[in-house]
Amino acid sequence: MKRILLLTLIIFTGFQSFAQKKSKGISFSLQVGSENETEKPKLVVGIVVDQMRYDYMYRFWDDFENDGFKKLINEGHFFRNTQFGYVPTYTGPGHASIYTGTTPAVHGIIANDWYDKNSGDYIYCAGDGDMHTVCNCEQKNVDVQSADGKMSPHHMLTTTFTDELKLFNEESKVFGISLKDRGAILPAGHTANGAYWMNSDGKWITSSFYMQDLPDYIQKINDNNTAQNYLKGNWEVEGEFTHNLDSLLIQKGGSAIKKTPFGNTILNDLALEILKKEKLGQGKNTDILTVSFSSTDYIGHQYGPHASEIKDTYIRLDKDIAKLLKTINSKVGFENAIVFITADHGVVSEPHELLERNIPAGYFDGSIMKTELLTHLNTKYGEGDWIKNYSNNHLFLNHDLIEEKNISLEEIQRNCAQFFLKYEWVKNTYTATQLHENEYSNSFHSLVQRGFNQKRSGDVIVSLQTGWLSSYWSSGGTTHGSSYSYDTHVPLIFWGGNIPQGKTDRKVNIRDIAPTISTILGTAYPNGCTGNPLTEVTE
Repeated sequence: MKRILLLTLIIFTGFQSFAQKKSKGISFSLQVGSENETEKPKLVVGIVVDQMRYDYMYRFWDDFENDGFKKLINEGHFFRNTQFGYVPTYTGPGHASIYTGTTPAVHGIIANDWYDKNSGDYIYCAGDGDMHTVCNCEQKNVDVQSADGKMSPHHMLTTTFTDELKLFNEESKVFGISLKDRGAILPAGHTANGAYWMNSDGKWITSSFYMQDLPDYIQKINDNNTAQNYLKGNWEVEGEFTHNLDSLLIQKGGSAIKKTPFGNTILNDLALEILKKEKLGQGKNTDILTVSFSSTDYIGHQYGPHASEIKDTYIRLDKDIAKLLKTINSKVGFENAIVFITADHGVVSEPHELLERNIPAGYFDGSIMKTELLTHLNTKYGEGDWIKNYSNNHLFLNHDLIEEKNISLEEIQRNCAQFFLKYEWVKNTYTATQLHENEYSNSFHSLVQRGFNQKRSGDVIVSLQTGWLSSYWSSGGTTHGSSYSYDTHVPLIFWGGNIPQGKTDRKVNIRDIAPTISTILGTAYPNGCTGNPLTEVTE
């Protein structure tokens, strides 16, 4: 009996010792109320590079220095198969999806702007007529009335992870900045301390949604005419191209800096100033700064993804990011910060460039589709104003007329969808009834469904063939918005704190970012979240 008791005691003691040793490896997030809870990051910086395709990381690798993109990849965790799980891939939906952890079907930002089938007006994703512009610009009264600052996030129907942090701890600070209003407003969320963007004069402004007066340090930046100071001399790459910045300033004013790589630079300078003046990450609470670099998008649209201008822009952006990372490390410490960097969408190569290489592509005229469809509907159902709007590849039908003529809505939707399939540039069509009543497992169909919002989307959604763009772009430039990999495949890197270095090639979704950050911070997920935390960086 004594031997049995002794053996039992040895086993129990050994098990207890083993359990104690194992418990030391449990992360702080599982030890609520423990001392390790203080290991949560003091600062989260979310970086979105507008229109950054995945392949840019490798195409420009040899031209990057060691302290920017290379530092993030070499020291952080690189998710190399990150995809947008919906269409359309535009700036507004992209930023909203990154920070809400869900898709347009839920958060409601279905495009940058969309036709409102109730009012017949267009709605801008960040527009808010109840607000006014806050700016210390030269013509203050005029600027107050300008549309530049009549903005807020009220069209976004769900919370962001920045909102959830503020709900968790009101003392935490959240700021969002971008050259574009939507790039600053949507990531910052509904509860931010501030959001700043550039107006048509090249000045930093905000909305009365956040404050009634600009902080002194923002006013000082504006007083120094920072944008105009950069628009001097030439933007050039020796032997490749030269763009005269002086003439650009004369033609377009201070906002012309947006279409140069120096737009990213002055945004980065603003980020550094906010970190300093607001003392982000230097208190006891976690703070968040969202930064959206937009010049990459303006330049990409104008010149295309293979232009020397886009390469030069990324080389310069690499230096800006290096400066930002250095400042974060010096002010907060690498171990106390988490940075993630991704994109809001990619971009397609210019169709004429693809055609030159025997790759299927082309341009189409959407007005022809609308006109010919109306003729078809008049022939089939009688004369009438059948079409209310066609935009963003969404067809909006006249429901009042359909009801008046006692026609089945589902029938006329199917008829229109079938009619569009005759065009060579149309790949698939979907009716609102189909998207509402069915759940698609096919990858391309499901992308359309997750971008469909029953209250805001059209009656018929058109999906284009690869490489096809509106004839608007036939004179030069390119755009995005499709369900194809050139628009949906973007980089995603986490860096800082206890983020393990590595690379992951499994497919992850852009909506996984928000629950990942929420898990690290120990806050609730955004209230419409449909993503999953990335365990490679949370465990």
